[in-house]
Amino acid sequence: MKSSKAVAFGGVLLVSLVVAACAPKEETVVQPEETAAQVVAEPVPGPGVLTAVADLAAATGGTAQGRVTFIQSGDTVDIEAHVSGAPAGSLGFHLHETGDCSAADFTSAGGHFNPTHAAHASPTATEHHAGDFGNIEIGPDGNGTLQLSTTMLSVAEGPSSVVGRAAILHQKTDDLNTQPTGNAGARIACGVVALQPGSAPTGAPVTPPPAGQ
Repeated sequence: MKSSKAVAFGGVLLVSLVVAACAPKEETVVQPEETAAQVVAEPVPGPGVLTAVADLAAATGGTAQGRVTFIQSGDTVDIEAHVSGAPAGSLGFHLHETGDCSAADFTSAGGHFNPTHAAHASPTATEHHAGDFGNIEIGPDGNGTLQLSTTMLSVAEGPSSVVGRAAILHQKTDDLNTQPTGNAGARIACGVVALQPGSAPTGAPVTPPPAGQ
């Protein structure tokens, strides 16, 4: 009798062990230590680079032509002019207030761009027209280049924007003194300043250049 009970008890124990072995084990999840949230700031883009260009076309009967590029980065505008087919010498070069080259003598471009109402002078003078670019030196081959930088102009929207203005090459030397033009003579090439694709729009009034200009 004792032997039968022992066998029965042994069987129960064996079954219990088997059941326990087959039962699903509880997974122990180890929680990672909490760390302080890190805030990653998105990079702030710097001031955009804006570009505008004026293609210079000659007055009737003339041969002067070229291109003027205005590049704004931050508060500074870099100006670079390349001229060909012009008479040799030191020739006055300005930004005029109205982007209209329709008149045969380019008088439709108005006077020098001068939003601060300053006196005409050299671009290096303390006070001068925003459109005073001084003189461009033209070599015997008719070619010339001018480079300067200014904070008085912008390509971006605003009262000092170059967009919708006109770049003018003159026949004579700007004496940097005579008011209000520098006695630079006739206008021999003109180009309307236009914003380049991909640049932000500006608020300056834009007059489309007439056909052939």
